[in-house]
This record gives sequence, structure tokens and C-alpha cells, in this order.
Amino acid sequence: MHALLNITLATALFALVATGSWLLAISLVLVSKWRILAVRPRYWWANILANIVDLTVSLGTVALLYLAGTSGQYGLMMQAIVTALYALWLIALKPRSKQVWIKAQAIVGLLIGSWALLALAHAVPFALVLVVMYVVAYGAARHVLVSREEDQPSLLSMVFGLLVAEITWVVYHWTVAYGVDAMAEFKLPQGTIVIVLLAFLVERIYAVQSSGKSLRSIEIIAPLVFVVLIIVVLAFVFSSGAGII
Repeated sequence: MHALLNITLATALFALVATGSWLLAISLVLVSKWRILAVRPRYWWANILANIVDLTVSLGTVALLYLAGTSGQYGLMMQAIVTALYALWLIALKPRSKQVWIKAQAIVGLLIGSWALLALAHAVPFALVLVVMYVVAYGAARHVLVSREEDQPSLLSMVFGLLVAEITWVVYHWTVAYGVDAMAEFKLPQGTIVIVLLAFLVERIYAVQSSGKSLRSIEIIAPLVFVVLIIVVLAFVFSSGAGII
């Protein structure tokens, strides 16, 4: 029954966005999260913080459905793929509670949130882009830190949020994106790749530091070299031929 309701929600979002009713789709997402406020008011803020990743993925999906609709003859197909992936999130990934799945949830939230926001950045006020990206990154970091019973999850999450906001500030005025021309605005921003890579590196550093191992260990050096190489290749090899959105 739960799976059927989730599939129905994903299908409804697809139908609403495909027919141009994206505001109704956003409203449906918010209404579907009614359980966040179905407690005493003093617990509302805690519930909102705990559900930032889920809200990011859901609202980001609406944005990606909208962007996919600009793909011309491939629009419906791309929207169907996004819908299927969102249903998979609701049914298979979101309910998981093991540490590895919690990390995956955070990465998905960061990926979807930054993709949607950077792809629409040209139509959104600069200050709002920075604030929303900060919230997305804060929520993703907090999602992982709370599950690890970190003593200062809010402080570390704010630091990560500021880091991602600074990266967003850098890429805001020149957003390189990857995809074919037929995909129109439904392209993957370079900034999203950089943000996800840095999130992976930060998580590795935190995990090694928390375990008491040296930051010079191969568990840090290998991810560091990998991330730096990918970013350098993206910046100097795969920028000139990519699209600007």
C-alpha cells in the first residue's frame, strides 16, 4: 500500500508538470509532507530539519521535471525517467536507515538540489540561490552527522553549508553544463559535479578523522587525488565545449 501511494505521488507530479501545472506539483509535494507538522508545535523545527533532504529531493524533482519538459521531442521521455527515479527514491532509498544508505540519501539530496538550483539560477535572484544552496548543503551534512551521533552536527553542517554556498557564488555567473543540444535546459551543471565531489571528499576526511587515523593515510590521499584530478579535468578539458546555461 505504501509503495502504491508513493508511485501515485510520483505519477501525479509527472502529470501536473507535464500539463504545465508546476505550482500545483509543488503544492502537492508540500501537502504530502503533512506528517512533519502532525506533532506538537515545539517539534516542528526539529522535524523540518530532519526532512530537509527529503524535501530537497521532492522539490528538486519538480524542478527537474520542468527542465526535462524543455527537451522538445524527448521531453516526455526525460520526464518519465525522472519520475521513475523519484519513485525509486521514495520506495527503495528513502526508507533505508543503515549508515551507507543515509550517506547515499544525503548525496542524492545534494545532487538533485544543486542540479535543480544551478540549472534555474539564471531565473532566480542571486541571494536566493545562495540561501537555498546553503540550506540544501546544511541539510545533507546534518543528515549524515546526526546519524553518526556527532556532538556538534549543527556547527559542522553550517560550515559545510557555507563551503557549498561559496562554491555556488563562484559558479553562479558562469554555469557550465553537460548534455546534448536536444536536452535544452535539462543539462547537468558542472558546479553540481564539483559540489558532489567535494562532499564525498569532506565525508572521507570526517570519517578518517573520527576513526582516529592519520589524515595522511591512503584513505584520505586517494580520494583527494581522485577529486582534484576530476575537477582539474572538468575545468581545463571539459569546459570549452560544454554549454553555458
